[in-house]
Amino acid sequence: MNGTSIKDFENKYKRLLSRLYDHPLWMETNWFLATGAPSSGKSTSLRRLQKEGYNINPDISRDYIVDLKRRGIPFRKDVLYSVETQNILFYLMTHDALGLDTGDLIIHDYSLPDNIAFLKLGGLPVPDEVKRSAMSFRFRKVFLFEPLELIQDGVRTEDRADQERLFQLLHETYISLGYDPILVKSDTIENRHKFLIKRLPEL
Repeated sequence: MNGTSIKDFENKYKRLLSRLYDHPLWMETNWFLATGAPSSGKSTSLRRLQKEGYNINPDISRDYIVDLKRRGIPFRKDVLYSVETQNILFYLMTHDALGLDTGDLIIHDYSLPDNIAFLKLGGLPVPDEVKRSAMSFRFRKVFLFEPLELIQDGVRTEDRADQERLFQLLHETYISLGYDPILVKSDTIENRHKFLIKRLPEL
């Protein structure tokens, strides 16, 4: 992890878990969440909202993968869906969320509950800390984007079957956490933008 030794990471992970378990459950926030399988058009919609002034918290997992590739480190599906990588991504996402102001209007590009769906897609167990993190913050609304045509961009490792399965897992995850996900159907960028704007607070 960017030159961090395994022992250093283990110590950081333990300190993070201490912070996580000290954090209250279901803390009310002014946060919104956009989620969906790869190639759902989610990030495209969020970039447009960002241009209009909305505060977007980017997909940290993607940033991590892009950084690995930039440094010439091979990244395959079996690497992504390994316990080691998933622990790192969980750490990065949890550390980020715990450092944000819950009163700020923020739209997240993926967040902590998504880890549950990705772990299940990879056939991995869901640790208690991942379940705990998913219940640490309460989002005002969750937008679930329908899948679009799958486009491989050098970062995504999923195929069409993974895309469809992940969409189902994301829906099941948020339902199980007591949310009523708002489905953002396959449509033009413009129509999706209008749909989102109607359901977001004015700036």
